[in-house]
Amino acid sequence: MRLMRIAKMRLRSLFRRGGVEESLDREMRMHLESLTAELVSEGMSEEEARREAMRQFGPVELVKEECRDTRRVNYFEDAVRDVRCAWRGFRRARGFALTAVVSLALGVGANTVVFGTLYALLMRPAPVREPERLQFVNSRGFPAISMPAYRDIRDRSEVFESVFAVRVVQVVLGRKESGARRAGGLLASGNYFQALGVEPALGRFFSAEEDRAVNGSPYVVLSYNCWQSRFGGQAGIVGSEVRVNGKPYQVLGVAPRGFHGTEVFYQPDLWIPLAMQPRIEGTNALECRGCGNFWVAGRLKEGVTVGQAAARVAVVGEQLGREHRMHEGMKLTLAPVGLLGSTLREPTEAFVAAVMLLAGLVLLAACANLAVLQTARAVDGERDLAIRLSIGASRGRIVRQVATESLLLSMLGGLAGFAVAAGILELLSRWRAPLDFPIQLELRADWAAFGFALLASAVTGVLLTAGLARRVWREGPALTIKQAGYGKPGRRWTLSDALLPLQIAMCCAILTASLVAVRGLWASMRSPLGFRPDGVAVASFDVGFGGYDQRRGEAFQKEVAEALSRLPGMESTAYASTVPLNLDQSTTTVWADGSVDFSNSKGVRASYYNVSPGYFRTMGTRLVSGREFTERDDRKSPTVAIVNETFAKLVLRPGNPIGQRYRRSSTTAVEVVGVVEDGKYQTLSESPRAALFLSTGQSYSPTLVLLARSARPEGEVAAEMRRLVMDRDADLAVYGAGGLWQLLGLVYLPIRAAAIALGAFGLLAAMLAVTGIYGLSSYAVARKSKEIGIRMAIGARPGQVARFVFLRLAMLVGAGTLMGLVLAAAGQQLLVAVVYQATVRDPWLMLAAAIGMGAVSLMAASGPVRRMLRIDPLVSLRQD
Repeated sequence: MRLMRIAKMRLRSLFRRGGVEESLDREMRMHLESLTAELVSEGMSEEEARREAMRQFGPVELVKEECRDTRRVNYFEDAVRDVRCAWRGFRRARGFALTAVVSLALGVGANTVVFGTLYALLMRPAPVREPERLQFVNSRGFPAISMPAYRDIRDRSEVFESVFAVRVVQVVLGRKESGARRAGGLLASGNYFQALGVEPALGRFFSAEEDRAVNGSPYVVLSYNCWQSRFGGQAGIVGSEVRVNGKPYQVLGVAPRGFHGTEVFYQPDLWIPLAMQPRIEGTNALECRGCGNFWVAGRLKEGVTVGQAAARVAVVGEQLGREHRMHEGMKLTLAPVGLLGSTLREPTEAFVAAVMLLAGLVLLAACANLAVLQTARAVDGERDLAIRLSIGASRGRIVRQVATESLLLSMLGGLAGFAVAAGILELLSRWRAPLDFPIQLELRADWAAFGFALLASAVTGVLLTAGLARRVWREGPALTIKQAGYGKPGRRWTLSDALLPLQIAMCCAILTASLVAVRGLWASMRSPLGFRPDGVAVASFDVGFGGYDQRRGEAFQKEVAEALSRLPGMESTAYASTVPLNLDQSTTTVWADGSVDFSNSKGVRASYYNVSPGYFRTMGTRLVSGREFTERDDRKSPTVAIVNETFAKLVLRPGNPIGQRYRRSSTTAVEVVGVVEDGKYQTLSESPRAALFLSTGQSYSPTLVLLARSARPEGEVAAEMRRLVMDRDADLAVYGAGGLWQLLGLVYLPIRAAAIALGAFGLLAAMLAVTGIYGLSSYAVARKSKEIGIRMAIGARPGQVARFVFLRLAMLVGAGTLMGLVLAAAGQQLLVAVVYQATVRDPWLMLAAAIGMGAVSLMAASGPVRRMLRIDPLVSLRQD
């Protein structure tokens, strides 16, 4: 009951303060009147009794404060007063408040954007049941497993509750009564949805029954977004017919909103039973052990750890390697789902770690910047602080007010930063890469991002409070009053001076990283690729989508290619199954002529392409020796190939490679008729790898990329390519039409992302350096105003005074720049992992960073120094 009474009293003191204060006034008056009456009864006059009662009772307001303290709610009241006081201070110093909030908004916003990206890529759980139990199966570190191997893993791995397989496909989707468009699809085994534990928004999902008959399950499941965007959210979509690659399929159901499978980057428009793979792609890979084109993942059984599962899966991989020549040396490993197992996870983690480090440096620079600004502002408040201490204010009370001001400032900056980050994340989420591939990231400012921004703001406020509290506790009030505006006698350097080199160091490191990123992007765009993309227009289509057999498909491809060559302004035209650095890549194993052991370990893995005559001339690939393909290289002539220089070194005998042979199997030999220069085939950072080119007259592929080199605009030529195909078959979808650089957009996307992100951080660093140096310059001028006035009064010229201030700043900026370059050099391995062709061991780059910081420093310090030179010595000497 006593606790209830105390709680009730404190609540009344908080929320009914007016009534409580009236009650307190009445109680004070009652005590005074009672004491006055008692003194009157003892013989005093009423006036003397009232005066004596006041003396004995003591200061009324002090007694009231003591009574308020007993309620234990004064902290809340003080906090409200401190907030009001801080807000009034910000209104009086609008320039300082705006600069501080903007600085913190930049730092917190940058970190929140990076954290939001980090959370979306690596931390946000997949939209499935118990995602922590899902594991991706890698083969030799890559997501490439054949369907027979998948079935072996499924049947032998007792650690999995269920194992499913998927394959990414690009299809043409539409209705008979409407136009067809290309769509991103996912071939999935029948247990896919059951293993993930999701329920349909409409209809049903396919099940294991749909895996029984090859090409016997013409069904699709639409994604929620596809249902809404392409079919208008029609309620009767379930059971209706859609056309996939020109053939009828029945819609079984619609996936729930937000479900896109297990992978972060790929969001399919539809799911198709895996048993339909031969009909979708035109070739049967369901029984091919050498066709490692499927992704495999599984759900662990209850109680099974990842370590136990990894050990069992490794044993299964060793068993398959012993049993099948195609799986020789197979090593199966596990990784979390979301980023194609280990394939994208490791580079993504390196990229995010580097960017997060730079974002942290930006936030630290913002904190140092704000600390410098706070110190500069505190010069003007030294006398006020000293007076408050002199009249009895406790240091703890002043520290609480300082903490309130710092926390309020940091929270305002944090909220502004979160608002900026939310807008940027929303823009990034809506942005679509200019690629013919459904890449999309779900970046949003959710509670995790808000919590991070709040935490970053709180930590910033605490750090600022610690610095200012030290100032409050440092000196006595009398000394502070004497020193206000002068600085401490005999002390040339202060802690505030040390903050500037620290800030400059961080800003210089960030600026260096941004220069590295920009130079890496420039170098990557100019690095030798083995072909010249400039001036080449492309357009892709797949005759397999239109139901063409090989004979009709070859005839259609040649007809379109001949029509392309007759367009005006064409320097050279060709076509190929795909091009280097495109998403669609194929590899094969070859052996040297004379081999007797045709195991994978004795062969060489090589990229291969089907190309038409004129391909190398159109692509700008240099022919080292031999000849190009001609129309005579058809099925009636011996099989021939053109190889790159690395292939010739690894597979062929020393000497002239022309006329030598290599083997595709124990019974098939291929003659080499030409050698071309090495290039990049799968990634920009790959080591030299073997590649071979086969003639389209001898090796058919339903997928085709038209190529045209011309002086005309690439977009204009690509539009004519599209028209050539559509005029001959309006049902064929043409995709990837544009310049060859655009087709290569996916491989350059990480480089551009790194350059943009690090470039943005470099710009932030420059802005923070400007405000920090400006604040310190203002602080130096304010702190040395009397000294400057004296110097000018005794005859110092403006140039001498300017040198006095600039020399001090130059020493601080130089020390910070040197520290920043050392910091950037120390972090070079992280930069190299993020930016292709990055290196910071470049004197020109370091010189550029140093000059950049020097220019920024000069620009920032020029304003305060100009004001300093206009100081009137008389005004300066009289100001105290």
